[in-house]
Amino acid sequence: MLGKVRPTTGKVLESILATLGDYWEGARVLDLFAGSGTLAEAALRQGAGEVVAIEGHARVAAALRKKMPVIVGILPGALNRLSGHFDIILGDPPYGAAEGPATLALLSPLLKPEGWIVWEHHHKDPYPDPVPGLSLWRCRRFGETAVSYYRQGGMVPD
Repeated sequence: MLGKVRPTTGKVLESILATLGDYWEGARVLDLFAGSGTLAEAALRQGAGEVVAIEGHARVAAALRKKMPVIVGILPGALNRLSGHFDIILGDPPYGAAEGPATLALLSPLLKPEGWIVWEHHHKDPYPDPVPGLSLWRCRRFGETAVSYYRQGGMVPD
């Protein structure tokens, strides 16, 4: 069965792009729970040097493969198929899914020292605070959607 894809809305996407500004240029980006690829494609348009996506549904992933490398796998288990570190990690797990918090808790080792994790989630979803190895920098709400920005340890942006 094909999972429900909930693309990031325009307002949320604009906010994410503006918040990270120049960090996109040349960045190595990981898009988790990639779905329709809205976040990954936006990263490429902003100048990302490489985007890798992970999507759990093979049919959805097949469409994404035309644009970027895609790993088909269920998170958080599929994280073990990655190599290297990322400048920006994007996550948009299904609202209310246990895989969201479980995956977020494992991301710190994949992030470069001055990198970002941008996590889109339902504002009522229970996310761990603190997240191992990460500090929450900002959380913005857009109706039912919240976007949380994390950095390594206590690092704050320039």
